[in-house]
Amino acid sequence: MAKIFFVGATGHIGGAVLDLISSSYPNTLSVKVLIRDQQKADQLAAQYQYIVSVIGNLDSLELLEAESRDADIVINAGPDVTHNAGIRAILKGLGGRIKKGYYIHTSGAALIWDTPDGSKPGTRIWDDVADIETLTSMPEEAYHRAEDKVVFEASSEVNVAIISPCAVYGLSPSRVHPLPLSLPLILKPIRALSSGFSISSGQNIQSYIHVVDLARMYLLLLSNALPQSQAGADTDPETQIWGPEAYYFAEQEELPFREFMELLVLVLQKHGQLTRSEIKEINVSAVAEAMGVANGVPEPEPEPDSWALHVAIMFGTNMRVRSSRARALGWKPLDSGVAQTLDEVLRRYLEAEKSG
Repeated sequence: MAKIFFVGATGHIGGAVLDLISSSYPNTLSVKVLIRDQQKADQLAAQYQYIVSVIGNLDSLELLEAESRDADIVINAGPDVTHNAGIRAILKGLGGRIKKGYYIHTSGAALIWDTPDGSKPGTRIWDDVADIETLTSMPEEAYHRAEDKVVFEASSEVNVAIISPCAVYGLSPSRVHPLPLSLPLILKPIRALSSGFSISSGQNIQSYIHVVDLARMYLLLLSNALPQSQAGADTDPETQIWGPEAYYFAEQEELPFREFMELLVLVLQKHGQLTRSEIKEINVSAVAEAMGVANGVPEPEPEPDSWALHVAIMFGTNMRVRSSRARALGWKPLDSGVAQTLDEVLRRYLEAEKSG
């Protein structure tokens, strides 16, 4: 029975991946998950009786190394940025196995963000096959690049693959994080401004992926790894499914930011959260400042490297990508699109907010 060690299994993405694995391989895998606390472990055990929980986090380096050494395949759907030490511990553990292990890593398409002025649509569409040389040689300061580099540098000892989602939307089967993590981030400035907003005219275009379609990409790679991991066979380097160029964007549709905001404003009006359809054209700093408003009172201006400023930048960048690598392996998105999910997602969010 193949052994899976799962990091980030209670998250929005990780919960969808775990649920899909559970339904696709019922009682045929040994799954151990890293959980931050016992309460979350109990929630997960109530949903999936066959899994084993290990209490720890991405700073539990000895635990990460030991559990990874004992696993055939490690799936890391946790946050990557600032967690190089944890990633290295996982790879060290997998690299210490007799049979070459498999590692599926979660990165992000913020790697290719451009200047966040929102004034024009980006003309460059980044393709994970055609642009692989550039994507794997981005400057160190590019978001996610340092972590991607750590993963690819281990490819001689571990079969590695990186999944790089764009903007993730939709409801996840995760009990802990069913709602998109981006939703409260975009609602905070909307509420502070009492209107929709865009960076400049909001012409910047961004790619989107439904969380369940994203999870199906992890399942695709897992299904490829399972028979090889049990046989102890080496992967075929010619396929490039694993290795130093195994970088997978995950996307299914594109929307200009202003068009997305127009859709969101309509749904917010329907649920009584906004009284008007206005979309204010502001700059990144103004959005970051609105992110810092609590109970109507502005907080100090965000620092240049603050989370609020990083989030504000996200709203003004172009992020256009293509999932050529996964599509060549038979993956294709099935969800109908962002517009069809917003109403249900917002309704669930408001219900959760009201219940505390």
